[in-house]
Amino acid sequence: MTSMMVIQKFHPVGTGTFKTGFLRHLSTGESFQWVYDCGATSKTTLNRVLSTLPRKLVSLDMLVLSHFDNDHVNGVETLLRHCSVKTLVLPYSEWAQSVREISVLGKKGSSPSTAMLQLNPVQWLASRNFDVRVEEVVLIRRGPDATPVPSGNEGTEPNSREFQEDEPGQFSENYFSFGSSFSGNTSIRILPHNHSIQAVNGDFEFVFYNAEKDFSELGLIEQRCGQWYAKHSGWLLSDVKTDIQNTIMSTNLHQPLSGMPANWRKTLKDRYEYHFGHSGKAKNNISLCMYAAPVSQKFSICCIGSDRHCCRFRWRRTLRPATLCTGDIHLTAAVISDIQHHLGAQRWNRIGLTQVPHHGSQHSWEPGNAVLLAPTQFVHCASGSKHHPHPDVQADLSSSRVHCADRTQGVIIRYRL
Repeated sequence: MTSMMVIQKFHPVGTGTFKTGFLRHLSTGESFQWVYDCGATSKTTLNRVLSTLPRKLVSLDMLVLSHFDNDHVNGVETLLRHCSVKTLVLPYSEWAQSVREISVLGKKGSSPSTAMLQLNPVQWLASRNFDVRVEEVVLIRRGPDATPVPSGNEGTEPNSREFQEDEPGQFSENYFSFGSSFSGNTSIRILPHNHSIQAVNGDFEFVFYNAEKDFSELGLIEQRCGQWYAKHSGWLLSDVKTDIQNTIMSTNLHQPLSGMPANWRKTLKDRYEYHFGHSGKAKNNISLCMYAAPVSQKFSICCIGSDRHCCRFRWRRTLRPATLCTGDIHLTAAVISDIQHHLGAQRWNRIGLTQVPHHGSQHSWEPGNAVLLAPTQFVHCASGSKHHPHPDVQADLSSSRVHCADRTQGVIIRYRL
């Protein structure tokens, strides 16, 4: 007897990522809707896809943003105008790394709006009147080196308020205030990535992986007499943060309707490099990966294919109903090993579909990855240009089953449990 139905779709936005998911527990009637990323290099294509979403998509249980590049987030404002969101899930990264990413990636990286979202998501929501539409922000940070409670084992996930006590302090230390308080309609949680988020009475789970490294691991700071200093400028770290915040405010980046000087990114980059050295160094690898699957170890009936040929889908029995979304993570053999260790063997062996990171870019993929990830199927979120997906990546995947969500067709994953 079918107890759960799950439908996921990588929408046809071309080079970008916009994935929706819906599950219904048939025995209880409970349902859960989520979105992973909402962006594309072609805003016209993205808006066309957003306009075709069903009218029932007015309330999301979870919206996950893997990172803050425009081609992953530039549809979020449109989405929030039409949908309320219970939980907005973002990757946690330290403020210096956020400043670096914003200043070096250029226009194709972060727009002023997405830069503000990264620097202070709570104030970004409030400044656009979205704080009444988003109930909570959950920041996923790299946690202790421990695998989340394995599927099927008895154990409880943390209570929703377990992480509340110290979070305002952690948030204010790592994000910029711009003279505003953090109070508002949206609450904040900071969740180590060794805890999952569960849905439909714990029968479905989302496990995240954040590969962030902190200041000290990146070699940006040093400790002297019990206090931390920027290694390059020698300034006390708290003074560095104040200085960079003043620089940001001088460009009016924190004012949503103000004009921006043309060189605002260079201004920010110069200040970053004054304190932390060349921006080409100390690069982090932050793109929030997400494992999604039912907890039950029973056989599922699954089909994967183009949304243009749904009638040709062939349903197959599988013990691999899990999907792994990767955003733009730089997927090396070491990172694959770390994700595998993080998820644990039981979850790892249930992955049936993996998103190829960064739209098939050769800069986020190493030859041999397909073998390490086998026997999973793969999906590209790419338009099919010269570099997305790149021929070297396609060659490595040549022996695997690969689907492509381009600008003309999406990829649907359906299964029943």
